[in-house]
Amino acid sequence: MKRSFGLLVSLLTVTISLLGCTGTTSQNTVSLLLEYNNEEQTSYVKALWAPEKGTMEIDKDPVLSYPNNDAQVIAVHWEGPDSVTVFTREATTSLPQIQANGVKVNVVSLANSLPIYYDPTMIAYTTNEAIYAAGVGAAATTISKITASDMQQYQIDNGTFLGLGVMDDNIYVLVGKQHPYVPPQTTTISGSATMSIILDIINLDGSITTKTVTDSYDASMLVLPEVNIPFAAGSFYFGGFRLDVTGQEPKLIQTTSITKGFETISTATRLQPFEFYEEGSFPTYTKYGDYLVCIGQTIGPTELTIAAFKNDELAGFSLLTPYTMIRPIPENAQNTTIYTYDSNAKQLKAYPIETPVQVIVPDSP
Repeated sequence: MKRSFGLLVSLLTVTISLLGCTGTTSQNTVSLLLEYNNEEQTSYVKALWAPEKGTMEIDKDPVLSYPNNDAQVIAVHWEGPDSVTVFTREATTSLPQIQANGVKVNVVSLANSLPIYYDPTMIAYTTNEAIYAAGVGAAATTISKITASDMQQYQIDNGTFLGLGVMDDNIYVLVGKQHPYVPPQTTTISGSATMSIILDIINLDGSITTKTVTDSYDASMLVLPEVNIPFAAGSFYFGGFRLDVTGQEPKLIQTTSITKGFETISTATRLQPFEFYEEGSFPTYTKYGDYLVCIGQTIGPTELTIAAFKNDELAGFSLLTPYTMIRPIPENAQNTTIYTYDSNAKQLKAYPIETPVQVIVPDSP
């Protein structure tokens, strides 16, 4: 009896130890989804990245795929690495052409709510119940919230659309109102172009609360033809700043440690560093577990950065190179390598893969 009790204690100890290891592992990893797109279909391959160890476990087979022409998929929202919502024009919630491998698929049909004439070209944000589209016009921006049952639209007319995020049933719309250019006073003092950054909050009842964040933002920092500033965990991130929308009086906060992290990343290769907001689209930001994950071209036009920050400090990063934003991907760039680095830009591992169209971080499970 004593031996049996001792054996039971030993087994419990091993079990608890294993559970503890599993929990630690899950807290120190980030799930990624590599999207591939050819003329026939779109597919997603799952990868598990440990930023601080530099390991990358990449599946061989897609976890989700669907034909490009048959499903009429409008948007895909990953609410975790194993659960996805697919928004489609089809008048059905079950599409046999969608192939899933170990992933729970929820198909949301927008056939009853999306007018046939309306094409939500700029999808600014998604949740597992709705897509949020921004229709940018000369005089105003139309924000459309589209669910399976209806489409609600709101007019924003106090600035040019910059970004959108959703939290706690509120829709946060960031706009910029450009001021007239001020010519230089002397040959030694350059002229200035500034804008007001404004936060419009669309409340659950449809009313709009407007808050001016700043009247003196450098307008040259937002020169992209189509701007969609990323939103994650209650903040917009752009130009070395973040805007916390939960504050009573929202203001721009310098992300000094994140900027320092990007400077460290730029030392990992011989690529010439450049300012991403001047050369291409803004990186995406996603909160995943303990990490804030940034994905975008942050060094040069031939790489893609995947950076993980913990408590605003760089925890580790990966570089996909060569990489290109040209679509379809040219034949000479269809294969690439993921190089992983620690927080000091020391290279750890290298993984050759087929070049993905994009890399996605799902919502935390």
